[in-house]
Amino acid sequence: MAPETTISITFLMTVILFCFHAINFFSNRKKDTKEESRELMKANIKLEQICSITNETRSDIKAMNNQIEKINQEQIKQRIEINTIWKRIDELKER
Repeated sequence: MAPETTISITFLMTVILFCFHAINFFSNRKKDTKEESRELMKANIKLEQICSITNETRSDIKAMNNQIEKINQEQIKQRIEINTIWKRIDELKER
């Protein structure tokens, strides 16, 4: 083998290996992109579920706050009525 042939064979092998690695790199990149897309979709679905649960919890808390406010208002009215009743009882005792 002549030295020129050896150089061209090594150059040819280098080019072939470079092409092989480039193809391999791009095909792996496609797979990685698909896997990342799947993972992002899963994450988005989980975030949407969390968001809907959070919204349900907010509405439940609002409803509970409204109930508590109604109970507080009723207690205030009852206290006023009880005070009025006690005043009336005291007035009747004085007679």
